[in-house]
Amino acid sequence: MTKIFPVAPVLFDKKTGYWFRGIAIIMVILSHYAEWWSWFTPLTGKAEEFRLALTGLGVFGVNIFFFFSGYGLTKAAGDDRIGVQFIVRRIQSVYLPYFVIVGSIQMLSGGFGPLAGEEAAGKILRFLSGYEYWFMAVLFLFYIGFIILWAAFTNRHLRVVLFWLYAAVIINMLFNRQMQSFWYVSNLAFPLGITVAAYESDICRIRMRRAIYNTVRILFIPLALVFVVWHESYMDKSGMTPEQILWLQMLVTVVWTLQLACIASLIPWHAPVLAGLGRDSLYLYLVHTYIFMRCVNGLGCSIPMRFAAAFAVTVIVAALCRMAVAGLTKLPAFVYRHAGNKGG
Repeated sequence: MTKIFPVAPVLFDKKTGYWFRGIAIIMVILSHYAEWWSWFTPLTGKAEEFRLALTGLGVFGVNIFFFFSGYGLTKAAGDDRIGVQFIVRRIQSVYLPYFVIVGSIQMLSGGFGPLAGEEAAGKILRFLSGYEYWFMAVLFLFYIGFIILWAAFTNRHLRVVLFWLYAAVIINMLFNRQMQSFWYVSNLAFPLGITVAAYESDICRIRMRRAIYNTVRILFIPLALVFVVWHESYMDKSGMTPEQILWLQMLVTVVWTLQLACIASLIPWHAPVLAGLGRDSLYLYLVHTYIFMRCVNGLGCSIPMRFAAAFAVTVIVAALCRMAVAGLTKLPAFVYRHAGNKGG
């Protein structure tokens, strides 16, 4: 009935994922910059409240990453059992960038120390698991669970249910280990992305009239926004137990992520700059802390200029790292071809 927001055969294309990842990485970096700003210029009153509000953006940015990671992973895997090629591609796209970049940062920062003893072994294990970059550690856990389930089962309903259970186990484990809340409050966004991808064809074939379908989506967006803002700014959580706060945070994650899905399915255009940042988002996340520390400690200009320079250098270094890692992934095939030509 309406032609403004038609029901597409897919909810989100690859460009949409990049576009929203671009927004997400800006939210994450901005939250860190807002936190680090207090090191240099203490604020008071409304200015301090605004800075604290900015520090909360990171969690919502991580929700975006987890949602589109779960969605993209499921779309890439398809309905059949995944094989070795799928696993190799995930290693090349996620673990190899982490291993190369964080390993390089570790070596530039003094290495792992003496390569002997329990302390060195612990440092290496923390590095390999992504522990110091908590987002990577949780992401690796989700990837491992996904690979196991999608290799073992083909029934999509069973896959989705088992992954929700797996995510619940991870959340419970992190909560019981008394990890900081950002380790687990965003984690439900990943199985939500998987669920949306698994049932995307059914969602797109909803038998409602299109006008009703679009109205539901459009009305949900402001209602969800009101709920999230109320929770973040006005709700008094002082009388709640940690478990109750956790459940409430989980609810906020679900509402925010569904709101994100509605917005993403309605937007018909893409911002090239944001999409570019989204394409490099993993690299931006991995390098931005190290670059920031080098800039704020090594530059003699004003504090705002140091922050601006840190972000500009981060964007450049992230792009260079992406190109370097892309070259590494192609190196084995190049060497094989070159050796084959010599042998011939």
